[in-house]
Amino acid sequence: MKTRACHFHLILLLAFATPACDKPTSSVFSELQIRLAAQSPNQQHVGSVVVRFSEMAVRSAANSEYGTPGAVPHTIDLAELGGSETRILDVFSVAEGRYDAARLKLDGVTVTLTNGSQFSEVFSPPLGVEIVVQGSTPVVVERNRKADAVIDFDPMRSITLEGDTRQVHDITGFRFQPRARLVDLASSGQVSGTVKHDNGTPAVLRDDVPLPGYPITLFQPGGTDSVTVRTNDSGRYTVFFMPAGSYAMYVPQTEATEAWTWENIEVTTASTTRQDIVLARR
Repeated sequence: MKTRACHFHLILLLAFATPACDKPTSSVFSELQIRLAAQSPNQQHVGSVVVRFSEMAVRSAANSEYGTPGAVPHTIDLAELGGSETRILDVFSVAEGRYDAARLKLDGVTVTLTNGSQFSEVFSPPLGVEIVVQGSTPVVVERNRKADAVIDFDPMRSITLEGDTRQVHDITGFRFQPRARLVDLASSGQVSGTVKHDNGTPAVLRDDVPLPGYPITLFQPGGTDSVTVRTNDSGRYTVFFMPAGSYAMYVPQTEATEAWTWENIEVTTASTTRQDIVLARR
């Protein structure tokens, strides 16, 4: 296993910045639970991405200050968090109000390839990597109600493999640039459907062929936030943890099928938006 020791302090602002314009909150305390998810798949040749966190804190939008950090360490394989699976990171006692960011201290990352090769980066204390994760809208904590939020990590965009990536045995290492977003589960929904091609007969639906392993990207036009998932063996997909709003969807061109784009896909709170996709043959 190859290990690189990194001695630097890095602040990374991920996703959208939210203006801190709220009025000061009251002294009434409620609970804010933070989960970790990783619905986007790993890259080709990557078997697992294990991340090690040592502490986390949440930031109030009212005064842009972080609360007392939780100090419970976590070692999590992002590959085990596919789909809607989550892992609870911490539960904070916070004043009711709006919270627009979570700050995590990262101690190290280990990438294991499908051939068993391992590469690691270690961020040695007292220096380390601090990841500041933001969302398109703040997480709302209300009186006498437990709020639930997800940090959705994106392994595909966070890991860049080095070397000749066409063959697993020619990969020489990786670069880690974390990409994640903070989502309030109380105001989020999901998008689900199938991806098929028309089998050369567009007017006949019953012979459409499901397409496994196809990437689908859901994004908000004009923004930088996006989520990419892949279809399963039956050609089905689901994009979880999407804040309510209007989105566009994109499926790239392949050797067999044309690219596909669709706009005005509406996601509503606590519901599933159905969006089936039929790709034209090339």
